[in-house]
Amino acid sequence: MGKKFNIIQVGLGPMGQLVAKLLVKRKNIKFAGIVDIDPAFEGKTLDEIIDIPKTPKLPIVKELEPLLTKKIDLVIIATSSFFETIAPMIMQIIEAGANVLTLCEQLSYPWDFHPELSAKIDEAAKEKGVTIVGSGINPGYLMDLLPIALTAPCETVEKIHVTRMMNSSRRRIPFQKKIGTNLTISEFNKKISDKEITGHVGLEESIQMIVSALGFDVDEIIEFPPNAMITEKAFDSPLGRVEEGYVRGLHSRGVAKKGDREIIILDFYAYSGDHDEYDSITIEGVPGIQQKIIGGVHGDVGTASMIVNLIPKTVNAQPGLLTMKDLPTPCYTGKIWKE
Repeated sequence: MGKKFNIIQVGLGPMGQLVAKLLVKRKNIKFAGIVDIDPAFEGKTLDEIIDIPKTPKLPIVKELEPLLTKKIDLVIIATSSFFETIAPMIMQIIEAGANVLTLCEQLSYPWDFHPELSAKIDEAAKEKGVTIVGSGINPGYLMDLLPIALTAPCETVEKIHVTRMMNSSRRRIPFQKKIGTNLTISEFNKKISDKEITGHVGLEESIQMIVSALGFDVDEIIEFPPNAMITEKAFDSPLGRVEEGYVRGLHSRGVAKKGDREIIILDFYAYSGDHDEYDSITIEGVPGIQQKIIGGVHGDVGTASMIVNLIPKTVNAQPGLLTMKDLPTPCYTGKIWKE
C-alpha cells in the first residue's frame, strides 16, 4: 500500500458535498482541509455537514492560504462555473506548488474564449511543475471526451451527433432551478435573457474540445438560446406541482458548421416528467458507430466520481493547463496510491 494523496477542497455547496463524501470514502485520499465562505458553515466541522462514517472533524475555514503547505498534492475547486472568477485562486494554488482540479465548466476547454488568461495560467503551472484541469461529467466526459474516444476505430469521421437526455427531477434542487423548472414561459425567457438562470454551461467548450482533438476545420461554432420544455400534463415535482403550460426544463443545442453543413451537433435535454433517460453518440463515418447508454449517467454522481477519480491522473500528469483530451485515459482510481 502506497501513500495517500493529500487533498484540500474549496466549496461545500450541494455538488461540493457529494465530492466531499466520496473523498471521505476513498482509502487512498487524506482529506487535509475544507474551505467555504458561507456564513452557515462558520464554526462548524466537516463531520457536522457530511453525515457519513469516518468523516474527519476538519474545521470549515474561510481562508485557503493557511492550508497550503508543501504536503498538499491537489486542491479541488467546487465553486464557480466561470474561469475569471476562480483564476486568482488558481494562481494562489499554483504559487504554493499544488495541482488543481475544478468543476468549473469553462475550464473544461478555456483556450478559445479565454486565450490570454489560459496562457498565463498554463505558463505559471509549467514553471511550478503543477497541473490544472477542469472536468466533470458534462462537460468533461459524456459530450466531449467519450465521442472523441469513440472515433478511434474510424477510418473517416464525417459527422458527430451527441444527445444527453435527462430526467431532471432526479437531480439536486439547485440544478432544477437552474433549468427553469416550474416557471411560466415568460418568466423562463426573461431569466434566461437576464442570465439569472443559465441552463447548461459548457456546450461550446465541449464542441471546442472535439474540434481541437480531431483537427476538424470548422467555420463557426454556434450555441443556440435554450428552448423551454413545456408541461403537457400537470405533475408533482420536487419543486412542487408543475401545471400544464408551465416550464419543466429545457433543451440546449450547439453545433459546429463547415459551410452550411453541421458536422458536430450536441443536444442537451433536461426536464422533469416520465420519459426515458439516455446518453447517445452517433458517428457518421467509416465505420459508422452508434453508442447508447440506457438510463443515462447520473450527472451528480458522475461529476463527483470524475473529479475524485482524476486525482491520481492529475497529480501524475505533465505540468500545465490541460483538458481531458490531454490526460491519460480516465478510469476508476480508488485503488491507485501516491507514488
